[in-house]
Amino acid sequence: MSASPSQFDPNVRFDDLVELTRPRSVMIVGASSKPGTLGHTTVVNVLEHSDFDGEVYLVNPKGGELFGKPLHASVAAVPAQGIDVALLLVPAESAVDTLRACADKGVRYVIVFTGGFAELGEAGRTVEAEMLALAQRSGMRLYGPNCAGMTMLAPRLGLTFSTEFRNDGRTGKLSSIGLVTQGGGLGRSLMQGNERGVCFSRWFSTGNELDLDSADFINWLAHDPGTDLICTVMEGIRSGPRFIAAAAAARRAGKPLIALKIGRSDFGKKAAQSHTASLAGEDAVNDAVFSQYGVIRVEDLDELLDVASLISRVGARSLRNICVYSSSGGAGVLSADKVGEAGLSMAVLADETVAEMARHAPAYAALTNPVDLTTKALTDPDLARRCLAPLFADPGVDAVLYPITSNYSASTEGLVRNMLAVAQGGAKAFVPVWMSSRRGPAHDLLIQEGFAPVYSLRNAMLALKRVSGYAAQAVEVAQAAGGVEDTAPAGLPAAAPAVQLPCNEAQAKALLAQYGVRAPRESQAATAEDAAEAARAIGFPVALKLVADGVLHKSEIGGVQLGLRDEAEVRAAFERILANAARHQVPAAAIRGALVSEMVVNGVEMLVGLHRDEVFGPVLSVGAGGVWVEVDADVARCHLPASRQQIEHALDQTRIARRLASHRGLPARDRAALVDAVQRIAALFTALGDGVQSLEVNPLVVLDAGRGVVALDAVIE
Repeated sequence: MSASPSQFDPNVRFDDLVELTRPRSVMIVGASSKPGTLGHTTVVNVLEHSDFDGEVYLVNPKGGELFGKPLHASVAAVPAQGIDVALLLVPAESAVDTLRACADKGVRYVIVFTGGFAELGEAGRTVEAEMLALAQRSGMRLYGPNCAGMTMLAPRLGLTFSTEFRNDGRTGKLSSIGLVTQGGGLGRSLMQGNERGVCFSRWFSTGNELDLDSADFINWLAHDPGTDLICTVMEGIRSGPRFIAAAAAARRAGKPLIALKIGRSDFGKKAAQSHTASLAGEDAVNDAVFSQYGVIRVEDLDELLDVASLISRVGARSLRNICVYSSSGGAGVLSADKVGEAGLSMAVLADETVAEMARHAPAYAALTNPVDLTTKALTDPDLARRCLAPLFADPGVDAVLYPITSNYSASTEGLVRNMLAVAQGGAKAFVPVWMSSRRGPAHDLLIQEGFAPVYSLRNAMLALKRVSGYAAQAVEVAQAAGGVEDTAPAGLPAAAPAVQLPCNEAQAKALLAQYGVRAPRESQAATAEDAAEAARAIGFPVALKLVADGVLHKSEIGGVQLGLRDEAEVRAAFERILANAARHQVPAAAIRGALVSEMVVNGVEMLVGLHRDEVFGPVLSVGAGGVWVEVDADVARCHLPASRQQIEHALDQTRIARRLASHRGLPARDRAALVDAVQRIAALFTALGDGVQSLEVNPLVVLDAGRGVVALDAVIE
């Protein structure tokens, strides 16, 4: 065994999991001779349904014999040391003592099937902490607890209590798809996708992830030569850096990673915590991280199966130009609707393609896209083969979508068989959509030949869109990843700035100035007369803002007065601001006076914010700013460190980014200065260290091209 550092983050280390995934010896603690029990099923899975020729040791305090093997009375009684994997099927109250015995026996990995730990509350978390400490002292690694174990189908090895392991991979074509799920129920549902032609060859169900977590197994699958595609269902992400490192490993290996992240709603988060004691995380941050590191995010199990099936069959490539091919005019039009709704395109067929189809199709057939051969295709199945071939040769077609509306038994089977004769040897993606509620030989033929049918047009479009998006995203991610170590903007301080928290606005702006982000002309005033004098020097109109330690949102307590046109208005505004502060119980000792600022107008107000996400760490938010920021909700996010290209990509996800370009005679805004300022603000946030939870500049006004940006307000928490 060796633990190797991640190439993405040297602080993240992954175990190679050799003894776990290719064990030479297995010990089952809680083996049972009683059929129907978990202890009996686990033994049967290892001895009868696995291709395992290593040593198997069985432990049961009652003793006796099972399948010709002795049942040892205790772990200590097992006549072997250095066992690779122990499977624990013992009550929760016995788990710690059993783990201690395993550590004394020199067990390398322990899969704890037992539940009843952190998912049940504080007492369970205390027991888990004891289990983890014991494992760390001994060097033993823990898998689980509260998990369904490990399933390998090539070669077969079932370290699981599932009665369905015997059926895994027995139908359909076994594909090189790896699966990692925290829960066992959803994982088992996906494993039974083999009934619809989507077969997983490895499945790791990780449970509470006390020690080994999903990232360990995603990383292992990224390096596994028998895996080409990785799918995961995650209730929570225990360690953001480890997940990112594993995703980066999958990307480097050229293996798409498809993720179904559940627990995204408030209800879902509570359920996830009660289920596997996981931290669901802020879902908008999850979205940003997935996008940034090339993870395909799906919304449900059907979509995961459809995307996995399609991408495993055709690879990661653009499938945006669709030809709809059918024997039903209505299905063709409905399909065209769905293509448009998904943001995909109906392919424009070449003249020679239409001419070749016309040689075989009836005169009344529609040969533009969608192609409708009418019911003639059912009475003459060979027609499908003759007309499909030119579509597969058309360079303007990325994918051929075939909606199968009804099952006409032998007619549909003949039609599908002829179509597959072309599709199996073609370079195009062929996407059959089985729309009928009645299955039959044609449906089973598609599965048998490796063309898992999709069960709705909507799902088909989602799969095509996800694969196309991933193909484009993979290029962007690879390019951007190379730029994470971008040269820092010029003029940054050599050392971290000294800062005393909490900061008021004036102090925050002073820090920003050290990092090259300018504020408007302004001056701090302690009295109304000082404020009037400062306003006269700056030039009217001016803004007046309360300066008080710990007051983050000044406008909400009447601490901001704008558009003041003369000294009298400034004096009155100063007194009004202090009266408002007193009315809102701001301590007098915290009040530092008011900031007199020039009014900056005729720019685009942006928000640049950074905060420390409890899962992923530093996250940048950029988007529309000003007082309507919560209402507009036009913000994109990006995980740090980020290259300039990644920041540009995040900015392009916002609606307000379009306002930075020239439009109808209006000048373009200084987008380059905005991105430069974002980099500088991010550098300041990094330099301030873990003691700062968030830094927000709102608004950061973007002026006309060449004039830069101005930070009108800043808050540090």
